[in-house]
Amino acid sequence: MRKLVGVLGISTVLLLGGTGVATAEDWAPIGPYPTYADCETSEQGFQAAGHVTTGCAYRQLAYPWQSGYYFYASRVD
Repeated sequence: MRKLVGVLGISTVLLLGGTGVATAEDWAPIGPYPTYADCETSEQGFQAAGHVTTGCAYRQLAYPWQSGYYFYASRVD
């Protein structure tokens, strides 16, 4: 599970990092994470990398594999 969390986090960093200079209006959902603790750990990594985040919250989505803990992140330069 830890490997999956790492892969998701790296993929998201590449996604957000490849879009150029973003503004505070460019928010992207990051997740899903299976537990609140996993979400918080990833969120702290995003904050350390210079992203602004909204905090973790559980989202129940259309498919079970989509449901989990998410946070929104934006890079402010």
